[in-house]
Amino acid sequence: MRSPLKFGDILLPRKGIDLNKFACIACDQFTSDIGYWKALSEYTKDEPSALELILPEIYLNDNAETRLKRISENAYAYIKNDVFEKRTYDAVLTERRTPFTRSRLGLVAGIDLDAYEPDGEALIRASEAVVASRIPPRVEIRESSPLELPHVMLLVDDEEGMLVEAAHKKRGEKLYDFDLNMGGGKISGYAVEDTESITRAAEKLSEISEQKYGKPFLFAVGDGNHSLAAAKAVHEKHGNVKAAATALAEIVNVRSDGIVFHPIHRLAKVKSSEDFTRYLRDKTHGLPRESALYADGQVFSYGLPNDAVEGVELVQRLVDEYETESVDYVHGEDQLVRCEKGFVGIRLFAPKKSDFFDCVAHRGKLPKKTFSIGEGVEKRYYLEARKIVD
Repeated sequence: MRSPLKFGDILLPRKGIDLNKFACIACDQFTSDIGYWKALSEYTKDEPSALELILPEIYLNDNAETRLKRISENAYAYIKNDVFEKRTYDAVLTERRTPFTRSRLGLVAGIDLDAYEPDGEALIRASEAVVASRIPPRVEIRESSPLELPHVMLLVDDEEGMLVEAAHKKRGEKLYDFDLNMGGGKISGYAVEDTESITRAAEKLSEISEQKYGKPFLFAVGDGNHSLAAAKAVHEKHGNVKAAATALAEIVNVRSDGIVFHPIHRLAKVKSSEDFTRYLRDKTHGLPRESALYADGQVFSYGLPNDAVEGVELVQRLVDEYETESVDYVHGEDQLVRCEKGFVGIRLFAPKKSDFFDCVAHRGKLPKKTFSIGEGVEKRYYLEARKIVD
């Protein structure tokens, strides 16, 4: 059974570039915290930074067209000005340490987009439904920019650690080792010298998954569902050219202690927080699992099903039916506690990671924004890159 992994063409910033200022957290984080992004922008000002190559989603409704144009211009300028090394790498092994996790191992490599389907039972499967409005800006960036920077994280169910963990035991030269900005912890990167054993491990895991689920199911998208869906859309639009057929991702083992599932809460903007709070409490009255609503400096209880996925599905349906003014998807309960007047924070629960692959295999995609990997500051930082046009 073939492996969907593709090796080669990975770029890293050249020596002399301040990696602490270059690396930047995933664009879909801190979407209700403009202070985070302003502080990061001020810190990286006048220095090469991945922040200049992405569109943080907090700016989706803030002069997005101008920002998108600037991303493409910056990417071409970075290539022209040799911001990246001339040398490329087959793959990169990462080790991430955060304020919450002692060690999280990863493997950054290309994946074959023909092996991924946003819907259906493919070798690489989407884990969640997507928010439709988040796709077009990412498609535009991928079509207009010559560079791809990944924040996609793929989960593999690898009980024996034959893929990521085994590769780390044979890792090559250290490529980088530095502190991440904005409290993201520390990250180290190493070269991969033996891609053949990684390919064999992926093929073996594909066979094991087929025996378990009836069809091969090697990777599930843990983070970056929207980005991978956008890459697939561009691939289908432009055909099977080299750049469009591959996407970069970081692969992590769902069984690792460094992988922790966290809920993604809802922050609803409403005309009357009192009326909306009453509505949610009435609609969920009698359900067995108690959770919390935050509104106007107060905390209210409301009910949820015991199954976390059913709870997300229920709340999303109720929020949609109420026709709220807007809904944000936030990581971390502190953003709910601090919500301003006119907003209601809705606390949710994350599914158990031990049930994750079975759940996706038998149920299909989970509701949009069901869970996240780690706390907000633990999300993948943009660092590795790949040229997607000559």
